[in-house]
This record gives sequence, C-alpha cells and structure tokens, in this order.
Amino acid sequence: MKRMERLMAIVTIVVTFYLLIPGIGAFAVRARWRSFRRRMIEASLRPTAGYVQLRVDEQGSGYLGVYRCFATLEAIQGDDTLWIRDGRVSFAVSVADVPVYMLPSSLVRPATAADGLALPDEAPSVVPWAKVGSLPEGTRMFVCGPLYVSKSKAVFRSDGAARLTVVIYDGPEQTVLQRSIWSGRQRNEYWNPLTPVSLAGGSLSLIILASVYIASPWLRSAAIVAVLGSMIPVLSLGPPGVLLFFLYRRLWQRARFLRAERDLVRLPSRFRYDGDGRAQLPDGERYVRCAVAPDERPRLMQRGAQYRSAGVVKHPPPELICFGALSDDEQPGRPQDPLAEFVLVPGDPERIAHTCQRKARMLEAFSLAAFAVGLLANLYIALLIVNMVIH
Repeated sequence: MKRMERLMAIVTIVVTFYLLIPGIGAFAVRARWRSFRRRMIEASLRPTAGYVQLRVDEQGSGYLGVYRCFATLEAIQGDDTLWIRDGRVSFAVSVADVPVYMLPSSLVRPATAADGLALPDEAPSVVPWAKVGSLPEGTRMFVCGPLYVSKSKAVFRSDGAARLTVVIYDGPEQTVLQRSIWSGRQRNEYWNPLTPVSLAGGSLSLIILASVYIASPWLRSAAIVAVLGSMIPVLSLGPPGVLLFFLYRRLWQRARFLRAERDLVRLPSRFRYDGDGRAQLPDGERYVRCAVAPDERPRLMQRGAQYRSAGVVKHPPPELICFGALSDDEQPGRPQDPLAEFVLVPGDPERIAHTCQRKARMLEAFSLAAFAVGLLANLYIALLIVNMVIH
C-alpha cells in the first residue's frame, strides 16, 4: 500500500508540474492571443476618428463611441498620456494599465502566398505601458477604443464596456491587420511564462524525493522512478528521441501556419454582405464580394489585388472570389480604408478555412504523438542506465 502511495506521489508531481500548470498557462496564452485577434478584427469594423466624428465645438463633452485611428506620436504627457496626430486631428490617449502590442518587423514570405504579402514569423511583443519607456516622436501607432470629448480635446481611453487597443508598428498601414492576424499567436502554447518555473519546481521536487528514497535500499524502485521523473523536462533532447522532438516541432509549426492561413483566408468575410454580395465599410465605402474567372487574376492584380491562398489548395479553382471596394465604374478595387482588403481567394473562403482547421488539428495530433514516442524511447534508455547506477 505504501509503495502505491509513493508511486502516486511521484505521478501527482509529474502530472501537476509537467502537464497541469503548463496546460493552464497554454490555455491562458491561447485565449489572450485569440482576444487580440478578435479585437483587431472588431477594430476594422469601427469608423475612423476625424473631423466629421469629432466636431468638438458642436458635440460639447461626453462619449462619442468606439473609433479607430492611425497616427504618429507627438508627445508623452506625464506617466500615462500620449498625444498622437493622424495628420489632421490630435488625440490624447490614456494608456494607464493598457498593454501595448509591438508588431514584429521581421518578415517571412509563405510559399503559398508567392504573390501576396510578406508576413512576420514571430509573435508581437506585449508590454505594459509602464514598462515601455520612452518612444521617439513620430512612432507609428494604431489606436482603437472608446473616444471621449472633454474640455475641447478628444481622448481615447478604456471604460467599463471596452478596452483600448494600442499597436505600435512599422511599414504600410494596409499591412497592420494582416500582420496582426497572422502573427498574433504563440509559437508553442505549452512554452509559456508558467512553464519554466513549473518544470523546474517539478524536477526539483522529484530530485528531493529521490534523495530521500535512495537512502533506503527497500525504496530503490521508488528512487529510480523519481529520478526518471526529474529527467523528463530534458529527456526529449537526447538521442534517439531528439529526432522525433524535431519532427514534433516541425509538425506543430506547420499546424500553426495552417491556423494563420485559416484566419487570413476568412478575414474578408467579416463584413455583412447583402444578397448581392454588397457591403458598406465603416467609413461609408461600398464593398463587394464577387466571383471572377481565373483568367481575370492578372488584370485584377495589376489593379492592386493581392492573391491570398492556403497550403491546402492543391488544384486551380474553377473560380476566384474577389473582395474589394466598388469604384465609380462598378469594378472592384483597392479600398481607401487601410483595414479593408482587395484580395483574390481561390474558392470559397469558408471551405478553405475549414480544411485548414481540420488539417491543423491532424498535424497537432501527429506532433504530440511524435513527441510522446520520442520521450518514451528516451525514458526506456534512461531507465536502463539509472537501473545500473542505483544499486
């Protein structure tokens, strides 16, 4: 009975410190990035702040609504107020307790988007404003959130209903949304802020248990199990299991890539289209979703369209789905709104997104299986070695 209790104590430590705590962190990290992507999509559905919305002298004071703004930094006032300018209007931004997202500048060009946008291969940095430090004048920023008029000045600030979203970026405004959706996800959710501390705590606890058990000859089996448990965090990095560890990383990265493709392909469908495939952008532009023949692709790309595909699309589609702003000649073109796209998708975006999701889940399952097999192989080898060492 006591032998079983000792084994259960070891298993409890392994499950708690190696699975449960990092797993909680993984779900928290995934939820945080999902929230960031959702907030960026919601921001793209909000109107742009400007003279028409403000009219400070007429509005008086009070809440105007949720607006967005591309601007550059003018000045920092006190500890938590920024002054930004969009070229026409200056806004104050209250950034107390607001996380600031910094889009990565490093780029990668996916093989499936040879005619598309170069996209970052790392997640944005998330820094509380209190830790940002100084920013140079002219820093490019995207801000979305509740807008108030107070004492003849326009102020972005969080309230009980909506939080402020602040993004620092470089490059064209038209790429901010795509880069945010593509890169706004953890490379590997298991490796999160809780993981290093949890793995170290679990390994140390098992080493302490092993040192207690090893002093008694009749507890040799428990000592061996405890030693093996303490080695789990690093065992997968040894041969021969390290080959499967690299396979696990490759498959997991591919699954992450597919989830990003899923979100990008689905992105233009966020607007509300009527029965004719027409929609209205937040600032009043007319927007359209329409089917076009594949031979129209060169002409539309000359007009500025981006071809947005996914790795699951293996064959030429019978038709392309075009999303763009309607020009005066009733032809799709590039919107004036930097958060709206002029894109061509090779087929139904929802079907492509569903296929990406299904394949991503399959690759995640294969990657976890590869990791488990490699770990078990190394555990067996470690068991043979530890069994010879501990007498």
